[in-house]
Amino acid sequence: MGLFALHPPEHVTVADIAAAADMTAAAVYYHFPSKEHVLLEGLQDFTERYLSAMRDLVRDGGDNSWAARFTTDLLEWLEVERTPATVYFAHSAGVDAAIEALRRETRIAQVLILSRAIRTHSGIPRSNIEPEVAAIGVVSLIESAASSWLTQDAVFLGLGRRRFIDETGQLAQRMAEIRAFEAL
Repeated sequence: MGLFALHPPEHVTVADIAAAADMTAAAVYYHFPSKEHVLLEGLQDFTERYLSAMRDLVRDGGDNSWAARFTTDLLEWLEVERTPATVYFAHSAGVDAAIEALRRETRIAQVLILSRAIRTHSGIPRSNIEPEVAAIGVVSLIESAASSWLTQDAVFLGLGRRRFIDETGQLAQRMAEIRAFEAL
């Protein structure tokens, strides 16, 4: 994953992977049919841990600012997991169909985790789809913020670490705040 975090996947060769793993290219091919399979396995491991962290962080939230805390804590978790997170959020999009399928499945799982949390905190009836729509927005925010954070782009650098985290958390909170409609 370190190679894929430093270089675009199309620039990483099986020989590079073999050298980093202190193996021969033939040994890598014995275990993986291609470099994309090496990348996919690393991303599968990361997404399992990422979704588990999301579930844990949602369970920890109980007050009115749960979404802000969830988002900022998740960004902090991604910092700890910087190498695979950089590969997932900044370098793996569009590499191949299997990786895109994993990214789609992960996004669906994220939306389910967050829509349940939003529904729980808002008291919205099951028939209302607003929590799902809000969850899609929060997931998109997290993906954009993670990419900005991990690549330290101009937005991140312009705001600075602390303000970036705070602003992202506050926006996630506003996006997640849905109130049950009262009868007119």
